Amino acid sequence: MLIGHVGMALLQHRFLDAELVPVMAGGLFPDALDKTLCQVLQVTRSGRMWGHTVLGIVVSTMLVGVLVGRRAARDWLLGYLGHLLADSEGPVPWWYPFKTYTFEQSLSFVEIFHHFAENQTDIILEFTLLALGLLALATERS
Repeated sequence: MLIGHVGMALLQHRFLDAELVPVMAGGLFPDALDKTLCQVLQVTRSGRMWGHTVLGIVVSTMLVGVLVGRRAARDWLLGYLGHLLADSEGPVPWWYPFKTYTFEQSLSFVEIFHHFAENQTDIILEFTLLALGLLALATERS
């Protein structure tokens, strides 16, 4: 969920010396792309598709590097990889479209939040990551 990805990006900012904007943007981009394509535009079957792939990592990181610079691309990459690693409890189509994956129909936003609200372990994990990220941000040395 979004909450944990924000926390992960804050931790990367603090402990991996990543600039906040690119690491946060990279950490949120896979879901922003895939959830928009699936649940908003309804052009893909899964909320984990193009943005959750090595191809997505490479293309977007190269684009950030060209448009913003090497340091931003490095931090974008850190955020992106952190997102995909955090998602690895479920299916991540790392090698799509070079490898065939079975994409199940994605849940709607309402179904996702309903499932999240019913799973106390997920709630605790997500808010713990966010709390640790905010704590790390608050204790950051200037």
